[in-house]
Amino acid sequence: MSKLSKAFQKKLDGSSLRSNIKITFTSVFLIPVLTLSLIFVVFLYKTMMDWEMKNVTDSLEQTEVTFNNTLNQILTLSDRIYVNKQLQNVILKNYTDMQELYADYSNLFFMENYLHMYNEVANFRIYTENQSLLNNQFIIKTTSQIEGEEWYQNAKVSRGQPFWIYKTDSLSNKNYLSLIRSVWSSTNGQFVGVLVINIRPDVIQNTLKNKNFETAICLENEMLYTSSQIFNDEERNILINFAKENKDVEKIKKIKMNGKTVRIFTKNFSPANTTTLNFHFMYIIPTNQFNKVTMYILIITIVTILIMIILSFAVIMVFSNYIDERVSKVQTGIDNVIKNNFEIASTIGGKDEFEQIYKALFEMSKKIKDLFERIYIQNQEKEQLAVRQSEISFKMLSNQINPHFLFNTLETIRMKSLASGEKDVATMLKLLASLLRYNLSVKGKPVPLVDEINAVQNYLTIQHMRFGERVSYDIVTMCDIQKITVLPLLIQPIVENSFSHGLEDRVSGGFIYILINSEPKDNKQLLTIKVKDNGCGISDEKLEEINKKLQSKIPEEYSTSIGMINVQSRIKLYYGSEYGLTISSEPGEGTEVTMTMLC
Repeated sequence: MSKLSKAFQKKLDGSSLRSNIKITFTSVFLIPVLTLSLIFVVFLYKTMMDWEMKNVTDSLEQTEVTFNNTLNQILTLSDRIYVNKQLQNVILKNYTDMQELYADYSNLFFMENYLHMYNEVANFRIYTENQSLLNNQFIIKTTSQIEGEEWYQNAKVSRGQPFWIYKTDSLSNKNYLSLIRSVWSSTNGQFVGVLVINIRPDVIQNTLKNKNFETAICLENEMLYTSSQIFNDEERNILINFAKENKDVEKIKKIKMNGKTVRIFTKNFSPANTTTLNFHFMYIIPTNQFNKVTMYILIITIVTILIMIILSFAVIMVFSNYIDERVSKVQTGIDNVIKNNFEIASTIGGKDEFEQIYKALFEMSKKIKDLFERIYIQNQEKEQLAVRQSEISFKMLSNQINPHFLFNTLETIRMKSLASGEKDVATMLKLLASLLRYNLSVKGKPVPLVDEINAVQNYLTIQHMRFGERVSYDIVTMCDIQKITVLPLLIQPIVENSFSHGLEDRVSGGFIYILINSEPKDNKQLLTIKVKDNGCGISDEKLEEINKKLQSKIPEEYSTSIGMINVQSRIKLYYGSEYGLTISSEPGEGTEVTMTMLC
């Protein structure tokens, strides 16, 4: 994990959940969105400005193409007139007969057709120095004034090369953009005259009217055409000077016109096959309109982004308040449980994870409450168990191993020692000592099952030695008793009951059978110990009475039943209420006591 992520984690660890949501929203959403939005807005602005610029340049190029087509049409007409020999012959001929002149003029009807063929042409003139000719709308005799004009002189010097100027027509006194070129005889190279073709102003004017913004076309010191606006002298001079200053480059510049800031886009155009260097196309756009579309789109974009951010922030605030409220409810429940107040509401509503957490908390509080109650009960039961354990130990000494048993045993030992020597005496003394030592040593804690079986076996061996063939026994273990522990003094009281109530009056053939087995249960072992005799059995009424006492939690006070009742009570207190003793008996057939517990 990097230092940055560790610092961020540390920051989150030191803040509340609500603050963490805001921090995460700011760092993961808000800052990246604002950054990307800024980049996007800048990119969009540049793209839109480039698009605006492209529209402007495309419009200027379209104007240039349209204007160039018009000039090419005029140039084509000039070529046709230039090479027309019939026209050259008429202009170069020296006429003395007017009738002949009129006849030749009538043969020049094609000149009228040219006007109809070329809609771009307002008129055209051929200025000739042949004074024998007559003036009409096409052929005009020069005067000293015309011959002194700069355009006339330049036409003769250029020797047929066309050029464009803006001049006043000698017949109509109107200003036209005119193509000028000198005409020379294709036969002998003699000077014919100067051809002037005037372009109709409305042809260019109509083209410019279709433009989105004001468009102007300049040539040298003259403004030839504008799309709609009539510029005053100051504005015309500004535009003309701008065109002159930038005659060799394409340029964009902000200037003041009519108190408003405008952008001027200029593009230079040099018509082909002429000596004219540059026309200047100018696109005049008010600054507030130039990027109007761009700013409109930017404003919409920025407003949309801001609305999205505000809505996102509002949603995050609502969500954080909701989370804070849910956390507070869960925290209140936790605080109550910490204060041992387990009476909390069962739900906080909703179906989210907080509701699941709270339900888990509620279930936990119930279990803790139940656990406290069980612990309290178990503590009481343990106290009862300890008291009863002490009682059972004392009663085992005072009742189960009673003086009658002890005296009879000692008498038997004496008789045996007289009759058969010291071996049996020693054995019985050893068994009796072991039994007494075991009974006196247990403290109420679980002991190995093998020790409990050994004590019972000592007891049964002593009884067998006392009664001989009257009583025999068998202990069968079907599990590993070395690894199992049980409460002490559980089996011996049951076995003693079998002697006291079942076999003591039997003359012969008495038998006690003990079966020990275990089987898996709930990841533990269920231990089953069966003690069966073939004694006199128990009547149904007595068996029912004993079973009622076994089910009762009140300890039995009578010494005659102390073994059975106390064993039942101790098992249930220690192992649980589902474990304990069950008795089955048939009068005259015998009795079977089954003991179950976990080990």
